[in-house]
Amino acid sequence: MRMSRDGERSTERTPRRAFLAGTAGIGATALNTTGTVLAGDDYEGGSDHESGRTLPTDAPWKPTAHDLRMDDGHRLRVWERTAVEDPDEAVIFVHGMTYGAVSMFDPPVDEEFGWLQYAAAQGQAAFAPDMRGYGETELPPEYGEPPEANTPPLSFEREARDILQLTQWLREERGFDRIHYVGLSGGTWRGRAVYALGDPDYATVTLAGGSFDTLEVGADPEGPAYLPHTREEFEAAWLAEVPDGATVDWWVGGPEYTAEEVVGATWRAIFDSNQAIGTDPQTIINPLVLQRQQYHPRHIDDPTLVIRASSDETISREGALNLYDAVGSVDHHKRYVEIAGGTHFIFLERKREEFFDAVRHFQTRY
Repeated sequence: MRMSRDGERSTERTPRRAFLAGTAGIGATALNTTGTVLAGDDYEGGSDHESGRTLPTDAPWKPTAHDLRMDDGHRLRVWERTAVEDPDEAVIFVHGMTYGAVSMFDPPVDEEFGWLQYAAAQGQAAFAPDMRGYGETELPPEYGEPPEANTPPLSFEREARDILQLTQWLREERGFDRIHYVGLSGGTWRGRAVYALGDPDYATVTLAGGSFDTLEVGADPEGPAYLPHTREEFEAAWLAEVPDGATVDWWVGGPEYTAEEVVGATWRAIFDSNQAIGTDPQTIINPLVLQRQQYHPRHIDDPTLVIRASSDETISREGALNLYDAVGSVDHHKRYVEIAGGTHFIFLERKREEFFDAVRHFQTRY
């Protein structure tokens, strides 16, 4: 889909795949906390993909990088933005399906653009893991083969155990007693699995762009292991949600940016990672995750915010309200908020700071 400064775009809407489709041993070992990848046995080169392409992990626009070794030996990349010397609290930002942490929370638009930048400016220590199969986390070995060669190697249960290990690392190694959880889109399902499998005791939980009982989630257990996903599909999935008649540049970029500047920078962060598998056209791995059980929201018993953008065509209002109703927190410890003027990607659009402010306001109440 082509964009221009005058906001013209094709009226043809490309069918899109929903981003959402498709505790034991929780001791994490920190491999690197300096912002650059390790050399030697722990980590060889900048890419886990069989192509051997070196990734600019220490590019100046990227956050500080940490590598944690999970209980099964898998390497998890965790990104950090911290702007104050001794922050009182941490936030774990968990991305959704298809796209990794840096692209969703800290794309290279400018130095103050993303959600990690916002949280750090608020005095929080902001952490965002690339879940397995995403970004610069070690890829499952099945991803080195054609999609049809294997069944999906990922599950919400395994991802939840990784998040629990990250939480323990933040408490025991980094010294944070107060930790917030922010799950974005598929990250809301991961948060549900975290509470079904453990007791993370988060100060607050934010479920952004999530639903309950209105959207089919989870990969076919028979395969494929993953799907290819092109830049054209990425742009179509995002911009098809911009309301008809709206100026795309204003809706996405507001007075500061063109839509191409925002979307292009976001794609750059997506493609500049282990997920890239082709250049003509630019193509990434779209990881597919198994849902082995429902992971009911009733297990979430800490203060919870459910937040949705009004023009989100991926998550319906019904689904978001169902999620709010199903959360297990007592009524006076949960809240539903809807922000007008945004799509499923509102956190990257003109209304992003209003979205961030609503989340931060909720976090300060508890």
